Amino acid sequence: METRKDRPRRPDDSKSAGGSETSEPPVCLPNEALAVEAEMRSYKRRIQSVLLNRMAHADVFEIGSAPGFLFVLFGGSGVDEEEYERRSNTVIPIFEPVLERLAKCAVNAVMAYVSAPYDVPFNRFATDPSAADTWNAHISTELLEPWSKLAYFVSGFSGGAALALNGLHKDPRCFGGAALGADAIPPDFVCPDHWAEKLRLYAAPHDRVCNHPANRRIADDLESRGHAEQIELRSGGHHLADYATPDCLGELIRFAASIVPKA
Repeated sequence: METRKDRPRRPDDSKSAGGSETSEPPVCLPNEALAVEAEMRSYKRRIQSVLLNRMAHADVFEIGSAPGFLFVLFGGSGVDEEEYERRSNTVIPIFEPVLERLAKCAVNAVMAYVSAPYDVPFNRFATDPSAADTWNAHISTELLEPWSKLAYFVSGFSGGAALALNGLHKDPRCFGGAALGADAIPPDFVCPDHWAEKLRLYAAPHDRVCNHPANRRIADDLESRGHAEQIELRSGGHHLADYATPDCLGELIRFAASIVPKA
């Protein structure tokens, strides 16, 4: 097992970088003190997975001084083996402006960004539950094992919703979930009884994936059944950069921090 720190930065994993972040002063909630000495540290975690029989990796961001919970974000589909290997050598920089703001606002958490696998049939988890079980065990007992004692919030961008919401959300340590620009949300999704809040669904107005009629029907049905809350962003399309913003990712992590179960 290998954890590589201070890896080179890479371009974001979306098709387009979209808007850019500026060095504006952090916007903290009224009850959040400005943490003068707060830091945000990032590094690449690489392991040799027994369950997947290959190398696996995640980008890890330590926000603040003492993590109170783990925030997991799964990337979308469209990654082949060559691209997956390329990403293993770098840390995605697109989240850093938002996470640095959160650190200065006294948010303490660990965020793990997990690139979509090239060899796991996550679009067929409904008909191949054994594949879902293997994936969930890989995440819980291998890739994110160092944070196995922390409560966690699970989320997915685009097709990453399928990676997040096919079993990992049922673990007693999981206290909430979200989907950003969602694709392939399980139609029969039900919030676990131990969740205090509904699944949060973020949609950019020009996102043709999450706003496709098939995905809209699933989102509307989840909301009508009382298992989801839909949140429309002010701008953006179907790029990771459109969701890695203070109004989306930043707000979501702050929300997660506000509902962490007390020990």
